[in-house]
Amino acid sequence: MAKGLKFGVMCSGTAFQKWQAEAIHLLRENDHELSLLIIDGRVSQAQEDEKPGRARHKYSFLWRLANRFLFKHEQKAIVEMEPELHNITRRVCWVTEQNFSEYFHEDDLKAIKSANLDFILRFGFNIIRGEILNAATYGVWSFHHDDENKYRGGPPGFWPIMKNDSVSGAVMQRLTDRLDAGIILKKAWLKTLLHSYRTNLDVLLFVSSAWPSDIANQIIAKGYDAVRPSGTSAPIYKVPGNFTMFIFLLKLFRNRIVFYWNDLFRAERWNIGIINRSVQELVFSNTEVRREDVLWMRERSSRNYFADPAGFIEENKVHILMEDYSYSKNKAHISEAVYDPYSNSFSVPLKSIESKEHLSYPFIFVHGENIYCLPESYRYGYIGLYKRNYSEGIFVEDHVLLDHIDAVDPTLINHHDKWWLFLTLRKYSNTHLYIYYADELDGEYKPHPANPVKIDIRSARPAGLPFIHEGQLYRPAQDCSESYGKRVAINRIVKLTETEFDEEFVKYIGPLKNSRYTKGFHTVFGLGRFTLIDAKRSKFNFSHFGRQARHKFRKH
Repeated sequence: MAKGLKFGVMCSGTAFQKWQAEAIHLLRENDHELSLLIIDGRVSQAQEDEKPGRARHKYSFLWRLANRFLFKHEQKAIVEMEPELHNITRRVCWVTEQNFSEYFHEDDLKAIKSANLDFILRFGFNIIRGEILNAATYGVWSFHHDDENKYRGGPPGFWPIMKNDSVSGAVMQRLTDRLDAGIILKKAWLKTLLHSYRTNLDVLLFVSSAWPSDIANQIIAKGYDAVRPSGTSAPIYKVPGNFTMFIFLLKLFRNRIVFYWNDLFRAERWNIGIINRSVQELVFSNTEVRREDVLWMRERSSRNYFADPAGFIEENKVHILMEDYSYSKNKAHISEAVYDPYSNSFSVPLKSIESKEHLSYPFIFVHGENIYCLPESYRYGYIGLYKRNYSEGIFVEDHVLLDHIDAVDPTLINHHDKWWLFLTLRKYSNTHLYIYYADELDGEYKPHPANPVKIDIRSARPAGLPFIHEGQLYRPAQDCSESYGKRVAINRIVKLTETEFDEEFVKYIGPLKNSRYTKGFHTVFGLGRFTLIDAKRSKFNFSHFGRQARHKFRKH
């Protein structure tokens, strides 16, 4: 990588919260130079929650009590960094406070500007305004751990739970004079963990800790390319009063009961269906899918289910590969069934790809005279490409496409004479979209410099075969905001190059109404005039219950 950027950190000393320390570590590990600590002379980091301006009144007694004894956030634990920062230049600053804003003095501004910083990371002070915002080449970078279009102010990660919002946002912005309405540098949407405020905020903090280094790396790779300032006019929230906090605690208790009930007693029962309509017609027509439009496969037993359909057409019959999951074994293999349009029926599924580890999402594509399968095999730590053996009617592993990666739902397409591999990683399987690319199918796959190119619980994880409509490329993705595989989001890809990626949401498909399977819908795979789908219902399963109960018992 080229020479890194120079940055400063606004702070209250050398003690940082865990996620903040991780952000600094990642920047330095990526060869970005920490040149200046801009220290608030009024407070120490250990007193962060007792700063002037923080609510200390009787009306917020319950909030302060819960925040101190109940919400012990792992990511807010204090990490002392003095040993590794002892040689970093420091500037202790006192600011002038005017109308809830803070302004730096002229001599401090001159000293900070003389450091020739590329950016300043704000982990201290309060609402800063004035010339300090332009004291570095790329300004002052600050976090807002909420969706600024819904919730400005704070406390972070609190109000989405209070408002029963299924999605929590997080933003990294270059500060302007407008509160929580700066120039967007990075934005993400994660699932709101409605049953746990502690975990909900910890996830937001942990995920965002990588952003400063990601943004700095991208500036070096392709230059500064920030989104325009947020035009938000969302209300500004404050620390909750005692009555609001009482209602909040009741909601947490209720949500936790619902969470454990669903986790223990509601197992997924997926099944596969075929629709006699093209994927373009399915997506862009104004008519909804009716019950009679879908022919479902016959469910095998309560101990198994079929999901993740993909396929190819051979001799006018639709060959469907699928995840064949066993609750008793807690793993799946890939099975194949054949749909005959003339008899309007499915054959009995037979094993097509089996291994010692779990396999799912058998993504199918045709290249030249060969049919390939790219199953999800994250437990092996690589992406294996399988080729159709026509004589035996099975798929055999051809070669490793990408090694040392725990990829989820790998999806490969050839677009503009280049191979593009979309996937998520096991750790963030529903939220973080990654892209790799190569010139040849069996070539070297390089990571996109903007990885993860997207962080969005509503539209990141691949959900089937991308398709062309009116010259535009569309990508199906899962919306897991309310629950896993709730529905499919259709995204139009606007930019797809070796340095850029952008897509825009078009519409949601599913879940299916007036059907036995109304709880989820997470695959759309077009095959000419047919479209393969899957959908789910929920039902109690003894194997699932036992495994979940044992897991929770060991956890606690």
